[in-house]
Amino acid sequence: MFKAYKYYWQNAFKYKARSTRADYWWPVLINVIIFAILITITLLSIGNSAYDLTLTYSNYRLFPMSFMVITIVFGIANIFPSISISVRRFRDAGISGWAILAFWLISLILTSGNSSILQATAFAVNIIELVIYCLPTDYINKHGWWSPNYNDDVRAPSLQNTNKE
Repeated sequence: MFKAYKYYWQNAFKYKARSTRADYWWPVLINVIIFAILITITLLSIGNSAYDLTLTYSNYRLFPMSFMVITIVFGIANIFPSISISVRRFRDAGISGWAILAFWLISLILTSGNSSILQATAFAVNIIELVIYCLPTDYINKHGWWSPNYNDDVRAPSLQNTNKE
C-alpha cells in the first residue's frame, strides 16, 4: 500500500507509462483518508475557534487557518500526480491518455448548466470513467476496441513490476 503511494509521488510527471489498478486505487484511498483527516481537524478547529472567540481568546484564527493552508497545499501538490496516474491508468486499460481530457471536458461542460438532463448525462460520463479505472490491464486491447501506440512507453516503478522480479 505504501509502496504504491511512494510510486504515486515518484511518477508524478511520467505520462508515457502504465499503472495497474493497485497502483491507482491505493493512492486514491490514502489521499481520501488524508483529506478526510485534514478537513475534519480543520472543521473541528473552526468550531473550537468560534467558541474561543466568545471567550475573547486572541489567537483563535491561527490553528484553523494553519490546517486550511495545509489542506490547500496538499490539494495543490496532488494535482500533477493525480493527472499522471489517471493517464497511466487509462493507458494500462488500453485507452489513450488523452481520453482523460475528453472525459473531464465533457463533465465540465455538462455540469456548467442547470439542466437536470445535463447533470444526469455528466453523472453517466463519470460512471463510465470510473468503470475504465476499474478495468484490468490491456482489457480494451484484448477485447478489440482500439489499440493506442505504446512503443514509446517509459518503464516506471509500480506494484506490477515488483511482483515479476
